[in-house]
Amino acid sequence: MSELQQLATSPAGGVLAVVLGLLWGSFANVCIYRWPPTDEFPTGRSVVKPGSHCFACQAAIRWYDNIPLLSYVLLRGKCRACKAEFSPRYLLVEALTGALFGITWWFTLGTGGMYAAFDLRLSRFVIYAAFVWVMVVITFIDADHKLILNKVTIPSIIGFYGASLVLRAWWEGLVGIVVGYGVPWLIGEIYYRVRKREGLGLGDGMLLAVIGALLGWKGVVVSLFGGSMLGAIIGILVLVRAKKDLMQSELPFGPFLAAGAVFYLFAEPLIDQYFRLL
Repeated sequence: MSELQQLATSPAGGVLAVVLGLLWGSFANVCIYRWPPTDEFPTGRSVVKPGSHCFACQAAIRWYDNIPLLSYVLLRGKCRACKAEFSPRYLLVEALTGALFGITWWFTLGTGGMYAAFDLRLSRFVIYAAFVWVMVVITFIDADHKLILNKVTIPSIIGFYGASLVLRAWWEGLVGIVVGYGVPWLIGEIYYRVRKREGLGLGDGMLLAVIGALLGWKGVVVSLFGGSMLGAIIGILVLVRAKKDLMQSELPFGPFLAAGAVFYLFAEPLIDQYFRLL
């Protein structure tokens, strides 16, 4: 067993995966904040320039104040310079991404993937980690702006289709893309004809095309069904509590589709085995 394999499959590898997730979660916060269009920046902002700074006083955030989780806790969620409060969502995104990278490690390099060859396990970790990161970014942008950006989905479709060639037959990703985009388009068209207002947006179709590119048409179906169920339950609870008209209210669907996709990403072997038994 090589030194890399020993490290990657040991508990230390799991810790390293979580640390990587926290770092990528910090970068996800930058993307979530800067990529959406605004009146001042119609095409969004660069994630490189300017560097991290306080939204209130514009003071540059030093590296030691930009350590995922730790800096937020030590500074009590405030800017060191002006004491402006940062949203606790920054903490949530970092913690969620770190946790998802840890889960990804367990299902690929850890106990959950121990029966596959190491090269394949390592490839799966890289691909799955990239996928969950994209799902996190899409989720929080959609939650804030009700937008699923082409600048995220189009490169992701291309990249994840290429990555799918490592995991499955070449045609599965192509069928997944077509089904992923086509089904929401058809549902949206029918809903518009009946209700004379938009139902599923084309952004949801682009997200499902991303999912289909990596996970195939089965991933699209599970994500759409699971996301619909989860969205219905949470949406009804939220809207009833807010005392809003259920038929006239709009909720972003992207976060629920992303949750369904991440579930299928890890549960695919069990789901396939279940259907074989049937």
